[in-house]
Amino acid sequence: MSSGSYSNEDTIEAQPKQSKFAHYKFDRGHSFWSNRFTSVRRKIALHYFLNYLIMGIGVLGIFSISWGSFYGNEGRLKNLNMLVVIEDDTTIDGIPPVFGDTLKQILDTPEARARGNWQLANVTDFRIKAASNNRSVEDEILHEIHRQYYWSSFYVPTNASVNYFRALVNEDINYAVSENTIKAIYETGRDYFGMNQFITPSIGAIETIWFENQPNMTYAIAGNLTINSGPAFQILATPIPFKVVDPLPFNAAILVGPFHDGLVYTNLLSLMQFAFFSPIHKMVATLGLKRSHYITYRFLSSLFAFFILSLFVCLVTLAFQVDMTTSYGRAGFVVYWMITFLTMWALGAVNEIFAMLLTLVYPPIVQFWILFWIIINISPTFTPIALTPKFYRYGYAMPVHNCYEAIKTVFFKVYRAQLGRNIGILVAWFTVAGLVLPFVIFYYTHVMFKKDEENACKEISEIKED
Repeated sequence: MSSGSYSNEDTIEAQPKQSKFAHYKFDRGHSFWSNRFTSVRRKIALHYFLNYLIMGIGVLGIFSISWGSFYGNEGRLKNLNMLVVIEDDTTIDGIPPVFGDTLKQILDTPEARARGNWQLANVTDFRIKAASNNRSVEDEILHEIHRQYYWSSFYVPTNASVNYFRALVNEDINYAVSENTIKAIYETGRDYFGMNQFITPSIGAIETIWFENQPNMTYAIAGNLTINSGPAFQILATPIPFKVVDPLPFNAAILVGPFHDGLVYTNLLSLMQFAFFSPIHKMVATLGLKRSHYITYRFLSSLFAFFILSLFVCLVTLAFQVDMTTSYGRAGFVVYWMITFLTMWALGAVNEIFAMLLTLVYPPIVQFWILFWIIINISPTFTPIALTPKFYRYGYAMPVHNCYEAIKTVFFKVYRAQLGRNIGILVAWFTVAGLVLPFVIFYYTHVMFKKDEENACKEISEIKED
């Protein structure tokens, strides 16, 4: 090689090796508060201010969505429709319908009205309706609760008051006081969190008032009756609680996993795969593939990742022996898997889309996007939308809400009328996200390739200048 020429390798070898920390310049001879750093301090302070401002706005805005879903819930309990059927409405042998009349009076109090929209059915019409469907009155109530026309129901059976009186007269210690007096009917499986937070507490509040009125009720029925025997005293002293009828009890704590935590973790997992596979995507991007082939690779990679990850999510539920055969038999697991897959794609594809776009704008804000996407999905899911402000009606269109409603049909024999809508919305998310994702990948790779070219040109020009 002539003395007038040199290679890049020679230049690199001639340069002193720099520490990986060389770009940090520490000078122990100057104070941070030195006048020479005045402009630097201003820039640092400005950056801190902007970061706090962005983070503060993010926290205030995003957290408010979550907090807001619980705001004023108690004042909206009156939005929940409750059925009341009182067949104890006739005076027989001089015994007035004390139990039926008392329940009517209780439900007409301000405290009770604040606990729900208690709709008193016309007994005659309700009996005709039940007979036309070849059902008893109680079975018709169960049917309407199952069809989700009402959240719960109070039912006072026929002749409840006079039957109680006859049990005292006949000293019938086998008389089921609670079952023959008043029943509270609901399905916990319809909405476990909503039932425990709002419905059963409302029923409990009415029951408390009922207990307070029990001495007056029993006196009105047995006030003129001479009671000398122990069995009669036993019946009279027996509390009359509401007989709870819950055809779909949520009695397995393990279900909190797939119904609550699993929905949150699925969202996080959908973004984690993006981070896990990014190094592979970058490696494939350097192979010199056609852009259309690379976009196809990225699309299929995400699709397959969500398909496999959703399987593992469902396997966790299966491993803990959660019964999935209740509604669909042995196909229950596959149904659960497909619902989870649709949901994970809907969540994950949107996460990928925004992660790529936000990375091009301001990478740190991606973390706030994750927080926002989780909260905006969860907020209208674990509280009955009827109890939230109208703003949260958007929840009907969100992936997590529809997944939550759809997987109920796997673990409980809940009414499936809205299952088609739930699956349809998830498929819509699947389709739209699937159509948008390739274009975003194209745009993202185009911008990144352009930046890489600019950086390469800049490095070459710097080398030439040296």
